[in-house]
Amino acid sequence: MGAILTAKKMIVCSVAILFVCFSATASFASWSQGFSENGLYNGTTYSITKIEVFKLSGNRDLADPGAGNFSPGSWTVQKPNTDYVLATNTATNTSNFNWLFYFTGNQNGSKLELAYLAYTTTGSVFGSYLNLNKNTWTNPMISNTALTASQINDPRFNRTGAAVPIPPAVFLFGTGLLGLAGLRKKIKA
Repeated sequence: MGAILTAKKMIVCSVAILFVCFSATASFASWSQGFSENGLYNGTTYSITKIEVFKLSGNRDLADPGAGNFSPGSWTVQKPNTDYVLATNTATNTSNFNWLFYFTGNQNGSKLELAYLAYTTTGSVFGSYLNLNKNTWTNPMISNTALTASQINDPRFNRTGAAVPIPPAVFLFGTGLLGLAGLRKKIKA
């Protein structure tokens, strides 16, 4: 009787743990938002070689890898920090393509202010703001003409990489090595 009761308790606990885990992961699931880039600015079509995406404000972060599913083209995506994604394209003939942003959390109730800059083969840079407010996107343009250097280098655009913390294990390993070196000197003496 005691063994059956213990088995029932274990099953109830296991089900409760699974329920908590699944409900926690559901609330932190990632979502994505697709965009199209046609490379058409002020009546001229450009080939895009690089895109920078910046989170300016909001209650969600860009999730790894930040952006992707670029089609067509040969794109490489980096995410130096949670507020910045850099995508570069080695194909110079791509003017029409689709891409996705990836975000943490659920889209419902999310607020985000993003900006992205599109770099062209001619050296011109174009950009746009993207705002999300509770499932509704708006797309107020920065400019349909090439941006100025001050617009491209807006101080709100955080291009710095995230600081990589040195884990405590490295300090422990280092002090352990120093201790062994000191012990070796002591034994030789």
